[in-house]
Amino acid sequence: MIEALQYLRPYLKRYRVKYILGVVFILAANGFRIANPRMVQEGIDYLKGDFQLSHLGLIAAGVVLLTVGDGIFTFLMRRSLIVASREIENDLRNDFFSKLLEQTATFFHRNPTGDIMSRATNDLNAVRALLGPGIAYSVNTLFAFFFVIPMMVGISPSLTLYALLPIPVVAVLVNRFGKIIYKRFNRIQEQLAVLSNRAQENISGVTTIRWMAAEQEEKSLFREANREYMERNIDYAKVQAAFHPSLQMTIGFSTVVIIWIGGAQVISGGISLGQFTAFLMYTGILSWPAIALGWVIGTFQQGAAALNRMRKILEAVPEIPANPEGYAPERIEGDIAFRNLNFSYLPGQPVLQDLNLNLPPRSTVGLIGPTGCGKSTFIRLLMHQHTLPTGALLIDGRDINDFQLQALRRRIGYVPQETFLFSDTIANNIAYGVPDATREKIEWAARMADIHEQIVEFPDGYDAMLGEKGINLSGGQKQRVSIARALLREPDILILDDAFSALDTNTEHRILENLREVLPGRTVILVSHRVSTLQEADLVLVMEDGRITDSGRHEALIAREGLYAWTHQRQLLEAELAES
Repeated sequence: MIEALQYLRPYLKRYRVKYILGVVFILAANGFRIANPRMVQEGIDYLKGDFQLSHLGLIAAGVVLLTVGDGIFTFLMRRSLIVASREIENDLRNDFFSKLLEQTATFFHRNPTGDIMSRATNDLNAVRALLGPGIAYSVNTLFAFFFVIPMMVGISPSLTLYALLPIPVVAVLVNRFGKIIYKRFNRIQEQLAVLSNRAQENISGVTTIRWMAAEQEEKSLFREANREYMERNIDYAKVQAAFHPSLQMTIGFSTVVIIWIGGAQVISGGISLGQFTAFLMYTGILSWPAIALGWVIGTFQQGAAALNRMRKILEAVPEIPANPEGYAPERIEGDIAFRNLNFSYLPGQPVLQDLNLNLPPRSTVGLIGPTGCGKSTFIRLLMHQHTLPTGALLIDGRDINDFQLQALRRRIGYVPQETFLFSDTIANNIAYGVPDATREKIEWAARMADIHEQIVEFPDGYDAMLGEKGINLSGGQKQRVSIARALLREPDILILDDAFSALDTNTEHRILENLREVLPGRTVILVSHRVSTLQEADLVLVMEDGRITDSGRHEALIAREGLYAWTHQRQLLEAELAES
């Protein structure tokens, strides 16, 4: 718990004024609360002799005012501490999200979406409970013991001793149950992450599940994960069910002893009835913090376990540093050079080997090769998605590691193999990343991507809302919206990673013609499995097993009768068979 608060110190420091005020309000509320029994004592003892109603009325008014004061400062305490905890929750959530956006694809391969969502919601709620009610009740409990016990000693030291007898038992219970609560809550959160991830995968892949008629298998797997989650919650509930009654029984036993012995002292004249009443009220004031102590310990253990899970994200070091002080060019010429580049995801398993090549600036470069040969990795390195040795990849003569990451990526337009569209309008999807884009420029980009005519056929045109991941568009339409998005950025380097795979050859030809018109003087990298896509490229690279095995223009590669020529002949034959 101490380690958790140490980690949260910067957040607590940010809102220290509210926390200090909250502690002051707790102090004031306890002052009013502790004065109340004394006022009641005076009133009861005053009734034993001759009394005046006016004086009794003043005592009653004092009790009311003290109660109101207690209520006001308790309200102010909650306004300070609970609001501060909500603000820290907001900051933690923002930091959590910012940290996620800094990570590369490797991070998300290691951390499933469901697990991340569980940490961002349930774990964050547990941390917020620690910072708000957890701290409030902890401080209130300390102040209650600090102020109330001296008042009880002033009435009867012997009764106070009996009242404090349960404290060692409570300490043992808190220590033993606290450790169990921490472990079991952590197990719950781990299983919740598994359950959330399974639900997320099933929702995202519901179409595939139906195609494969796998509904029953998935239901069975979900029920199994859900049952495990339920059983872990039941185990946790059993501990809580034993913890709170144990505290209440211990405190209740002490109360019975106090009434028995205190009543005898009143009868014998050792203390007055008013003093005994005040003592019982002080015991009641102590009872709630003692009972709440069980909840507080549970809250702190839950919060500490949840924070440890969140820290795995909050403290994750990005694979690629943002390099905010790096080189941030206004324009890139597009001169790309690889120097003895070797790359692997796992030791001893090279993906790219001995890359030594120059991609001329302002040229169109094609890349072709069999599945799994390293084409996608080649593109990821150009996008600086993985760490590279110094001098292995140069852009305009500068080491790619010297660039400010965001500045570099702003000058690159990228159309991935798997298009992702947001649940937003078509216009906003095209304009994504270009917030000041005008409707005129959006429509221009759509025309260049050969999608404008189909967009205007929608009832709401460019304002038509897309479903999740653009589900209401065909594969070809999604690709063209993605191409339009990249063109709108007016990039210096345009990377098309198999961006025409869902398009027919006529549509592909029209888009390529448009690109030649609108992207003069820019470097274009075309990754494709179709030879027809690369025929007009200034340079075609043939990749096999992570190596560039051949390069040249289309005609030269056909003449050399290598993999490129063989692929060309096979695709011509496939086209003839399809036509016949």
